[in-house]
Parts: sequence; structure tokens; C-alpha cells
Amino acid sequence: MEANMNADLGLFVLRVVVGGVVMMHGLLKLGWVGKGGSIPGVAGWFNSLGLQPGLFWAVVATTAEALGGLLMVVGLGGPLGPGIVGADLIVVTIVAHVGQGFWAGGGKVGWEFPVPMAAAAFAVALLGNGNWSLDGAIGLVYSDQVRWLWLAIVAVGALAALGVRAARAPKKAAA
Repeated sequence: MEANMNADLGLFVLRVVVGGVVMMHGLLKLGWVGKGGSIPGVAGWFNSLGLQPGLFWAVVATTAEALGGLLMVVGLGGPLGPGIVGADLIVVTIVAHVGQGFWAGGGKVGWEFPVPMAAAAFAVALLGNGNWSLDGAIGLVYSDQVRWLWLAIVAVGALAALGVRAARAPKKAAA
């Protein structure tokens, strides 16, 4: 019994921390928290990175972060929220962080932060939300088939974003 309680507590902590951080990042893009966030601003940045049309991908990323993070925090929808969050973080890692190296700091935003966040989100997607969740409170259970189908769908979405970016990214000048 104690092992199950520890697992539920561990999943609760992962869900609330990872989902909460990512949700707030999405709310920042909406301008609802923090300073200076806006969908048009994100769209312009995405266009410059080759994620075009930028407005479409800004809405996708903002929704993924705000809604996926919220679903993760409250533990509703089984693998939906954590799968969306994990896929979003993989895309952002490849698009915005990998080129800056591993470490964040000194003006760089390396991939040391988004990769463990993505891994934690995928771990929750695989393990489920636990009993300390809305799913647990209302008795929602998701089969492995649903879980893997959803993870395949978010993988296709992430690959689509990366494919668009690869096809439209600004070409680097020859050295």
C-alpha cells in the first residue's frame, strides 16, 4: 500500500511541477502572466526560425503549453496533456535550444532544461496520472492502446512541425 501511495505522490509532484511550469510558459505567450508575451510576437519569432506560418505554429505551441500543462496539472485525460507537453518540449528543444549547446546561462538557452522536462512529461504519459488526479477521482482509466495511439499522434504532430521548420528554415551563409 505504501509503494502505491509513494508512486501516486511522485506522479502528483511531476504533474504539478512540469505541467505547471509549461502551462505558465503558454500563459506567458498569451500575455496573461509575466511581461511582454503575445501570440503575434511568438509568430514573428517562429517565422524567423522557419516554423511557418508563424501564427499557426504560435497558436499550436501556446495551446499545447497552456492546455497540455493544465491537463497535466489536474491529471485529466490520461496521456493527453503529458503527451502534448512532451512533444512541444521536444520541438522547442530542437528548434531553439540544441544550437545553443547543453548549458543554459551566459545569454544562452541550452537544452539542459527542456530535455528533462520532456522526459518527465513522457514518463507521466506512460505511467498515467496516478490516483491523486481528476482521472483517479472520477475513475477514468486509459488502455495501453489509447496511450500508444495518442503518443503516436503527438509524435506525428512534432515531426510535422520539425519537417516544416527543416523545409523553411533560413539557410545559413557559407563560411
